[in-house]
This record gives sequence, structure tokens and C-alpha cells, in this order.
Amino acid sequence: MWGCGTQDQQEYRAEITAYDYAFQAPDELPSGWITFVLNNQQAHEIHELSFARIPEGVTYPEYLDEYVGAWGVLLEEFQNGEVERSGISARVNELLPEWADGVEYVNARGLVSPGRSAEKTVYLAPGLYSVDCWVKTEEGIIHLTAGMTRPLTITEESANSPEPSFDNSITLQENEIDVDWNAETGFHSFAVWMDADSEGNPAHNNIHLIKLEEDTDLDEVNIWMDWYRVGGLRAPAPADFLGGVSTYDAVPGESATYFSLEIDEPGEYAWIVQVPEGEQLWKTFSVQ
Repeated sequence: MWGCGTQDQQEYRAEITAYDYAFQAPDELPSGWITFVLNNQQAHEIHELSFARIPEGVTYPEYLDEYVGAWGVLLEEFQNGEVERSGISARVNELLPEWADGVEYVNARGLVSPGRSAEKTVYLAPGLYSVDCWVKTEEGIIHLTAGMTRPLTITEESANSPEPSFDNSITLQENEIDVDWNAETGFHSFAVWMDADSEGNPAHNNIHLIKLEEDTDLDEVNIWMDWYRVGGLRAPAPADFLGGVSTYDAVPGESATYFSLEIDEPGEYAWIVQVPEGEQLWKTFSVQ
């Protein structure tokens, strides 16, 4: 219905259309490398795609009720001042079901502002997934609890698609964003590589591209991107997001994560990585 592919290892694509607050998306796709197109042309708020693999034996309604429901309770308590940020982990562990550790987040974010579209290519193994948007409304309600979620079954059938080719590369170092590309208008595909920190973990796991206006405050954008802040990831966004990615399955120095986006006009732009408040990791540039 939404995917397209052939038997000679061509890209397999699936479109997901975002609304406020729902996704129009396929119910079932083959396994393998799939390029998801997030079409946010119809929405009035910023949205994202997160893919969570649900543990075997757990149903999609149970995932929503017991897992997402626990995060909803936690968020409400946090926003009401009943839980301190330092106590989030302990409190949510009290609320989550026993099988919560089996929920596997494969890929997330890729924030896209209203009127824009962006792509990311993800490897999905067979199983039951939930496609979610974890952005919050202006009132602090998680979009997925407002209905912006869908089950997605990935079948044993193979998409027969290759690992993506890419035109440009980004390496996320501990204190630098290294981008190998020509900054110009047009459609750009990226492979994101992650350096390891001193403990061997990815130094960072997210990057986005934003268009800058005269009054864009990059410190404010970084703080807004922190979901665990009371006002974090609440619509409206403080900048125009063109796309990006957060990843949980890339191995530092060994595997990449992939996304594509379009720069449709000249102007000032910035690559930004969400880091703790008080730190800064962004790179500004001009497109002529």
C-alpha cells in the first residue's frame, strides 16, 4: 500500500503522514532496511517518528496502557512538582510493568516542523512495533497519548533492500560535529557515525538541522529538545526543524544511522545536538 520495492535490491520506501494527532501509515511491512518518509505537510505542530519494538507476548493495547500509561503518569507528576528530576528514574521504574525492559527503541526523533517532510532509513527485524510521536502539546500532553501512535507489524518476508548509500557523512565527536558535505539547497542524504566516549558508549545519539531566524536562541533550542524538562519538547518549537535522527542501535565506529532532508531556500542554518543544559554542541553555516 505504502511501500515500494523490487527483487533487485532497490530502496524500499514507506510514507507516513502526520496529523494533529494521528498517523496515516501502513499496518504491515516486510523486514529489512526501510526508508520512512515523514510527511508533516498537513499538521500544524512539529512531529517525529519513534519506533519501539514491543516484547513478544505483549499486545499493542498492553503497551499503550501499561508502558505508555506509566510515562503519562510520571510526566503529570513531574509537571505538577510531585517528582523531582533526580527522582524520575526511580519513580517510573515503580510504575512500569515487569516486561518494560524488553521494549526496544530502535530509532527516534527526526523532528520535522509543520509544512515539511523528511526521511530516515531504519533496519527493522520481524516483530510488533509501535510508531509513536513523543512530542508534547502546548499543555504538556504527549502526542502519542492523544492518539499519535500506530501498531506496525514487520513480517518475516524480506524487503530485499540494501543498506543505504549516502551522499554525505556526519561524525558526532564528544565536543564537535564533523560534517563532510557541500552546504547548498537541494535534497541531501546523510550517514551519521558516532565516536565513543571514555567508557565506550556513543558520545551522542542525536542530531537535527534547524533553520535560523534573527531571534533564534540556540541555547533555548537545546534546552527545549530535552524531553525531561517540564517545558521540553512542547509545541510550538523555538526553531524550524528540517529533520534529523536519534538512534539507539548504532555501534560507535562500526555502524551508522541514516536520514535525508531538503534545504529549500538560502539562509542561515545550524546542526544541533541536544546536550545537558549549560553545554553547547552546534555548528552554524550559511546556504547561498
